[in-house]
This record gives sequence, structure tokens and C-alpha cells, in this order.
Amino acid sequence: MGTNRSASQTPAFKFSAGSQKNTIWNARAVPITKTPDKLKINMVTPGGAVEYDIPVATVQQFTLEKLFEKNLLLLIPFYIFSHESRFAEYEKDSAKLQALQREYEFIRHKLEALLQQGVISEYTRHTVIDMSNKVLEHIAIKFSSVREGVKSVMGGKILDYEAKTIRSEGVKAGIDTGIRGTVSILKNLGIPPQTILQKIQEQYGLSAEASKKYL
Repeated sequence: MGTNRSASQTPAFKFSAGSQKNTIWNARAVPITKTPDKLKINMVTPGGAVEYDIPVATVQQFTLEKLFEKNLLLLIPFYIFSHESRFAEYEKDSAKLQALQREYEFIRHKLEALLQQGVISEYTRHTVIDMSNKVLEHIAIKFSSVREGVKSVMGGKILDYEAKTIRSEGVKAGIDTGIRGTVSILKNLGIPPQTILQKIQEQYGLSAEASKKYL
């Protein structure tokens, strides 16, 4: 990281497309001090080179409302970056710190509302909160008031019974994915639907009624 590469050192990734000649995608590592507005992708094909500009989106470009509106929940843990330059102010000014806490109260209430509406699971809610706390621990390591102030709003460690609920949801989701994968394979092999139902009932201990939703 942080070193220039000559053109001959630019890594190339080749992909075959049917009987056509290989297409080469070039990715060049360029040290930057500021996130660019665009990234360039250069594709070399048998017919010539094509270059595309890809717009770059950063979390600082989004308000909290927009993050929720666009369902960009996994960016929420990094929302704190938009406040990083003002941490010193928050440490000294309790009113400003309280304003920051209100923003995180908004996040917590929105996540709880989405959970109640069935839009997200308990696992997703806790993942966003847990990741937010972890990012905060690192970025605000020198600012204890900011760190503890936000964590007091978002919540601390997951309680044991909540962790068990999350693990249970994860296991159920894994089993569901496994069943759907099994059914897909059996269908591709031309196995009759009735036989597939029988197989997944035996393998996963499903009732005749529960197994029908997988066909």
C-alpha cells in the first residue's frame, strides 16, 4: 500500500467469453490522500480499449434520513466519520455532544421501528448496533466523552438471551438455505417433485405441509 506501480506492474485479470479472445481488466493501485469523485475501469477487448467512469459514493454524502430511505443500513456504522473532525468540540461542549447523541437516538428508534414492521430481523438490528460501537471504539479512542456518550444511546453488549435468539435465527436461516439448495439440485437432476418432497422430509424432519413451500 502507498507505493506507485509502473504500467508493466499493473495487475491484469483475464476472463474468457465463449470462443472469443480473452478480455483483460486492468486495475491500477494509485495512492490517494482524498477519496476521488470517480474511479476509472479500463477494459481491453479484441476490438479495442474501453474506459468507464464509476461515480464514488461516500457515507458523508448521505444524511441519516437518506441512509434509511435507500436501505443503506450497513453504512450506518460509518456515519460517525462525518462527525470525526468535531470530536474535540464535543468533548468540551456538552450541548454539542447531546446533539450528536440525539442523532444516534434517531438511529436506534428507526432500527427498532424497522424491526417492529418486520423489515429487518433482530440479527440485522444488533449487527448494525454492534458494528457502530466497534467503529466508534476505534475512531474515537482519544475522546472518551464522545465514545461513552454515543454508546450509552446505542446500547452496550448484547444480552445473553438476545445472543441466543440471534444464533437461533442464524441457524434457521442456514437450514432454510440448505433445503432450498438441495431442492434446486434435485430439480436440475430431473427428480420428480413427489420424490423431492419425500427426500427433504426425511433429511430435514419436515412435515408434509412444511415441505411444500420449497417446491
